[in-house]
Amino acid sequence: MRLKLKLSKNKTTVPFNYQQKLVGTIHKWMGRNDEHGKQSVFSFSQLQSGEVMKNGFNFPEGSTLYFSSTDNKLLTNIYKGIKDDPTLFCGLKVYEIDMISEPAFRNRERFPLLSPLFFKQKIEGKNKPKHFTFEDEETEILLTEAVKRRLEFNEIPDDTLKITFDKTYQGKKTKVINYRGIGNKTSVCPIIVEGKFDSMEFLWNNGVGHSTGIGFGCLK
Repeated sequence: MRLKLKLSKNKTTVPFNYQQKLVGTIHKWMGRNDEHGKQSVFSFSQLQSGEVMKNGFNFPEGSTLYFSSTDNKLLTNIYKGIKDDPTLFCGLKVYEIDMISEPAFRNRERFPLLSPLFFKQKIEGKNKPKHFTFEDEETEILLTEAVKRRLEFNEIPDDTLKITFDKTYQGKKTKVINYRGIGNKTSVCPIIVEGKFDSMEFLWNNGVGHSTGIGFGCLK
């Protein structure tokens, strides 16, 4: 299930590195929970429809934020949290909540991204994991295997799963997003997923790649 949150226009400029503020807002709405430190069973988008200004973003017509999860209890907590305190930051405020059910997926779907996809992997002999993007030849195989393991962990085995990037997309690019002082190299490029319906539903709700719980890898 997905919540579509309609937001009022901002009162002050939203900084470029607003992601940590957004994560803080999501956690505020969750309330007391045990999701921190676990594999996230939710995902959320970036703020939509922003205008790029000199020092950040402006949302003169308001914005939209999407939050998705396969955990109905978590969705209920988020809904209640928003009703108790609909404010975000910089004057943004939720004024309407729509609920969106999962689409009727086929066994092959193209998903644009609502937030950049972040994927990292440890490399033998290296101290720090490498951040992989669509530009790296091995990313699609490594990402597919990682997602298969995540599905298996959540009792949705899918040997048919295959994930590729739509490299024909003209707007594809890499983007470094700073979170808590760490630069995360991400992919801004639609993905094509082949697999079972349950896999599609899980990924649409819970995102693809690493750090979906802090705003990466949300699928449209």
